[in-house]
Amino acid sequence: MSNSTLSNLALQEKTRREILHKSDLIPPLPDFVVRLLALLNRPETEPQDLERQLQSDQVLVAKMLAMVNSPFYGLNRSVRTIKDAVMVLGFRGVRSLVLATSTARFLQRDYGCYGHDQKGLWAHAACVAAAAKHLARTCKLGPDAAEALFVAGLLHDIGKLLLVPYLNDALRGRTTTATMPTTELEARLIGIDHTEAGSLVAAKWNLSTEIQEVLKAHHDATAMGHPQSIAIVRLADAAAHERGIGYLPGRAPAPVFLPNDLATLGLLPAAWDALRQELRPIMTEAVAALDSFAS
Repeated sequence: MSNSTLSNLALQEKTRREILHKSDLIPPLPDFVVRLLALLNRPETEPQDLERQLQSDQVLVAKMLAMVNSPFYGLNRSVRTIKDAVMVLGFRGVRSLVLATSTARFLQRDYGCYGHDQKGLWAHAACVAAAAKHLARTCKLGPDAAEALFVAGLLHDIGKLLLVPYLNDALRGRTTTATMPTTELEARLIGIDHTEAGSLVAAKWNLSTEIQEVLKAHHDATAMGHPQSIAIVRLADAAAHERGIGYLPGRAPAPVFLPNDLATLGLLPAAWDALRQELRPIMTEAVAALDSFAS
C-alpha cells in the first residue's frame, strides 16, 4: 500500500472521529421546539396544554394553519384555530409540522456538491416525506406510523448537513467521481456516509430510535431492523429521484426500486406502478405546501 493511500486512510479516519465525537457540529433545535416536542411526548398531555404552548409562537401557528389548509392535506373544511388544528392533525401530526418548520433552514442550505439546485435538498426531502406518508397509509401501517415515516422521509438526508463542508473540501479539483453512488463517494472521501451521520443528528435531537435506525439504513439493502419502515423510505426516496425535483439537470440519482422492498410491503409490481403514478401529484403538492410553510 502506497504512502499516499495510507495518508488518505489516516485523513478519513481522523475526519470520521471528528464527526462522530464532536457533537457541537450538530446544530441544536430551538429551545421552544425542544419544549414543545417534550410536551408532545408526555402521555398525560392534553390538547389544551399544547394549545397554550403554541400560543407563544404565533409565527409557527400561522404556518401550521396555512399548511393544514393547503391542498396537501385535502380537507373539506377550513381550519382556523390552534384547537381545530390539533384536533385535525393529532399530536403526531403536530410533531411532524413542528419538526418540518424547525429543520427547514438546515435543509435549505447550499448542497450543490450533492447535485441539488437552490434549496433542492429541502424540495427532495418534502417529496420523500409526502411519499413515505402516503405509502404508509396505503400499506395500512396506521396513522402513527404514517406520521413517523413522514418525519423519517423529511430527515432521511439530514446527515448531509454534517458532511457537506468536508465533501466540498474533498471534491475540490476532482471531476471523476460524479457518477459514483453518494454513500460510496462519502465513505471513500470522508470515511463516513450521510446515513450514519444522519442517525447521529437524529439522536442529538432525541428523535425515536426507529427514526434513527431508518435514517441509518435507508441505503442499506441488508438492514434487518424495522423492515417495513426502511422499505417505505427507500421506495419513497427512489420515487422522488425518478421525479428529479430539487436536483440540477442530470444530477438526480438513478431510481432503484428493490424487489425485496416491494415484497416486504406485499406490493405486486403492477400495484407499485399504479402507486408511483399516485405519488406524482402528492409530491408536487407537498413541495408547494412545505416550501410556503418553511419560508
